[in-house]
Amino acid sequence: MTRRPDEAFVVAVSGMSGAGKSSVIRHTVERLGYATALHFDDYVAESVYPPDLRDWLARGADVDEWKTPKLVADLRKLRSGPFRYVLVEEPFGRTRAEMRDLINMAAHLDVPTDVLLARRLLRRLNEEREEFGDRLLDRLHDDLREHLATDRSLELAGGASAKAAADVILDGKKTIDEIAATLAAEVLRRAQ
Repeated sequence: MTRRPDEAFVVAVSGMSGAGKSSVIRHTVERLGYATALHFDDYVAESVYPPDLRDWLARGADVDEWKTPKLVADLRKLRSGPFRYVLVEEPFGRTRAEMRDLINMAAHLDVPTDVLLARRLLRRLNEEREEFGDRLLDRLHDDLREHLATDRSLELAGGASAKAAADVILDGKKTIDEIAATLAAEVLRRAQ
């Protein structure tokens, strides 16, 4: 996508849950300066998602069923300034029609599904141990069951299409600092 010289350079960072998108974006924004971030998960309340992921997958996993009008509106505003770079957490990269024309560069965090699962479980343990106590085991059990039922298919459907449409594939097994350094260098190189 071409951009006017006064527009921010927009980078979509994709990857499945547990890939490290939020952390990579936060560290990359710090490295770039004159940058800001938008996070997909901050728009859940204003968005429309397929209510049943298994059904969505069975029907062909059309990413355009995920509607994020507030995210799109906020991204449009930020493209006009005051930042030089806008990094947006977008699980589907540039594959969703409502986002495609707003993105200058797409980067995908490539992480094996077993690593994704381990990261999600560790995150749940860290964040919910006190809140859920004994019920935490039930929640972890549900996470594992859901992973076996859909997450591997989600990786193949959503993750594969985002990866195929990406300009840059990032090795999600590296440290956050290494990934952020690689991404920042690519952004600077491509934004010129």
